Amino acid sequence: MNRHAAPAPLTCRESAHNLHINVGRTLGMAQAESIMQLLSSRKDSCKKFFIDVRQVTDLDHEAAGSLRAALPHSPVGMQRIAFKGRLGFDLAVGGNKVLIMPENAKHVCRGTCPDCKCGHKKARARARNATREAVAVHGAGGEALEQ
Repeated sequence: MNRHAAPAPLTCRESAHNLHINVGRTLGMAQAESIMQLLSSRKDSCKKFFIDVRQVTDLDHEAAGSLRAALPHSPVGMQRIAFKGRLGFDLAVGGNKVLIMPENAKHVCRGTCPDCKCGHKKARARARNATREAVAVHGAGGEALEQ
């Protein structure tokens, strides 16, 4: 996962050839122009663009209208752009996706995530998986299964 500098005042990161853009608390004209610049400059290097508007509390309606008007003219296909959060319904145009994320989403660790920070859970998951494999190979009674 690579972090990149974004034009003012956005933050963005690249993950699996997708660009995740976090707008922050304010969506004004500067942010709308920065989003369009990012879409144009990264159109060839990124597969999809996720624009996170979940934290936006101050929405400039002129900037939102400008963004809606500019999106269909961007060099990026509309199906490659997704908005995260309910405010995305106000910003999306035909072909965009709007992803509604759960309010209290938790990371559920099964011990299989490559970059997981839950080391203690990984050890339990490995032991559980080893037990399941042993049961599958030898059966519940402990003897080898005939095939």
